[in-house]
Amino acid sequence: MKIIRKEEKAGPRVLALGTFDGVHRGHQELIRLGKQLSAELGAALRVCVFDRHPLEVLCPDRAPQMLQTPEEQQRRIEKLGVEELRIIPFTSAVAETEPEEFLQKLSSECELRGIVVGWNYTFGRLGSGSPETLRQAGARNGFQVCVVPPVRTESGEIISSSVIRDKLLSGDPEGAAEMLGTPYLLSGKVVNGKHQGTRIGFPTANIETSCKKLLPAHGVYACRMECEGKVWDSVLNIGLQPTIPSGKVTVESHALDADIDLYGKTASVSLLKYLRPERKFPSLEGLIAQISMDRENARSYFRTH
Repeated sequence: MKIIRKEEKAGPRVLALGTFDGVHRGHQELIRLGKQLSAELGAALRVCVFDRHPLEVLCPDRAPQMLQTPEEQQRRIEKLGVEELRIIPFTSAVAETEPEEFLQKLSSECELRGIVVGWNYTFGRLGSGSPETLRQAGARNGFQVCVVPPVRTESGEIISSSVIRDKLLSGDPEGAAEMLGTPYLLSGKVVNGKHQGTRIGFPTANIETSCKKLLPAHGVYACRMECEGKVWDSVLNIGLQPTIPSGKVTVESHALDADIDLYGKTASVSLLKYLRPERKFPSLEGLIAQISMDRENARSYFRTH
């Protein structure tokens, strides 16, 4: 996939516009319809995203933590068969751009044949541009506009990045996975910790995640850990380890029935099942007994999944 970070003139294009945070099933449908329209119009599909969430510039205190790092987002988009990704720097000047000017900027980089957006897409100054704005511009300037209706779960919930965040923060990784189309992923370099797990007989890989990436509800999860093409059924703890405090939130994965050392390598964990919330135990013995139970509960989960 070609990643475009600077302006360059291209031929006929269909543009897919959105935040694509999480590249969830709604985004996947948008890309699917974009590919369909591009085939009909004989124009290549270009997915366009900003390099950061607009609220990071407009109101940093309200900016959400993201469901993916930029690298994870790019890999996910590429897996969907996209050949061009345009990453647009979001600045205060871009935030003040009127909708028509923003469209002119996009069309100056290609021969615009079509635009595909979600039903709730907004753009331009104060979010004043809408799908209807695009339809009117398309009628004037000769490009087609496809507006993707809401994509829903089996139970009828509208799929969105904000709802996925809510599910993860409430300890529902399965609900999040239904919307994402894949389990929620945490990844990063395995770094040195205090080796508390090793001292009590449960060695862990301490995964250092991006500070901009959303951490789900603190607690214990059944997960699958992957590193360099190898996969292990694992138990994951996210939190402050209140029984033996480390003073910071950590993401620590313990491989079931495997003795591995991943220090210095990049590992990822896919969250599958929330087993229990984090809690403080009155004694170290109580903690060890609970971790043993967590291991058995995770094994039971993997036997049936």
